[in-house]
Amino acid sequence: MDRELSSSFKKRRLIKTVSLASLTVILVVVAFYIIRANMEPTIERSKINVSVVGKGTVEATLEATGLVVPEYEFLITSPIQAKLEQVFRNSGEAVQAGESILQLNKDATLNDYNKLLDEQAVNHNREEQLGLNLERILNELNTQYTIKQMNIESLETALDHERALLKIGGSTDEKLKQAGLNLEISRLELLQLKRQVKNQEKTILSERKGLGYQISMQQKNIATYGKKLSGAIVQSPAKGIVTWVSNKIGAEVNVGSDLARVADLSSYKVEGKISDAYASQLKKGMEVIVKIEDQDLRGTITNIQPEVDAGMVIFFVSLNKNNHNLLRANLKVELQLVTSVRRNVLRVKNGSVFTGAEQQQIFVVQGDEAVSRTINTGLSNFNYTEILTGLRPGEKVIITELKDLQSFKKVAIKDK
Repeated sequence: MDRELSSSFKKRRLIKTVSLASLTVILVVVAFYIIRANMEPTIERSKINVSVVGKGTVEATLEATGLVVPEYEFLITSPIQAKLEQVFRNSGEAVQAGESILQLNKDATLNDYNKLLDEQAVNHNREEQLGLNLERILNELNTQYTIKQMNIESLETALDHERALLKIGGSTDEKLKQAGLNLEISRLELLQLKRQVKNQEKTILSERKGLGYQISMQQKNIATYGKKLSGAIVQSPAKGIVTWVSNKIGAEVNVGSDLARVADLSSYKVEGKISDAYASQLKKGMEVIVKIEDQDLRGTITNIQPEVDAGMVIFFVSLNKNNHNLLRANLKVELQLVTSVRRNVLRVKNGSVFTGAEQQQIFVVQGDEAVSRTINTGLSNFNYTEILTGLRPGEKVIITELKDLQSFKKVAIKDK
């Protein structure tokens, strides 16, 4: 008759069964990975991009967007208060330097201008009268001065005569004293007349000088009004495009009111935008790469707007070649802001294989095979990635991401 198995025996048999099952699973998994590791999958050559390791410069960059805009846009304001009389060029039309854009009514300004001219004519007439008056007064005073000098000479002779008579008893001390007194009085009168001549001359000259200042100021006003009159016909300061023009005929415009804007299309700059998260890295003078089609244009940041607009910082880039034939107004471009530069380093063209990690696996092309290798990377930008270790100059690297093949040591490359 059968005996019931002991609990200890059942336990040992269960442990043995579980152990054998676990060992089997482990062996199967290990075998799978060994087989897979030794398998050599294939990839078509046409589906991969390859770059040759070389030496050169790698620039670390920040990505930004930009818009090509005219380097110079001229704002034309009204030189006078007037009514808008006629518009010659509308927004979007091309203009040449000196070509008329619009015309203001200048009747009121012309009246003011003519009034200034009349006032200036009066000033010039007054200046002439002052000159004639000065000449007349000086002539009269000089005549009096000459007569007084002659009188003094006569009195000196009379004094000498009295002295001679006194010696021979023909005169008295009183007469001699009176003759000396008359001479002294005439000399004082001559001195007073001399001072009067100088004072009168200074006074008239001062009046003429003040009038000269007034004439000079008036002449500046006349020149200003003349310039305003010439500005009544608004002309383009440069060859370009009218980007905006005030076109309300008959509307009253004040001095300084905006009339038109003209963009000079002979040179350009770039208006850039970048997230405010990178605001601390922006600096004036920072080098910028502007990507247009298949060309890179270079420039530097010249101005950074202090305010943030919708989470973006606006800056302006001055281009080294601001008249390049690829530049067009309102053209959208990609920007790369250079934060650091390393020269004469190992580099490969950038591709989807590079994830930004400092260490990663890539495939190196060796004949018809791609062999997995661990490398260390440094700086990177849109064009290149710096290689610190793991590669040598001249080696060919697959820069296309092969995510499904990362676990393989080798991959066969076939034409098709």
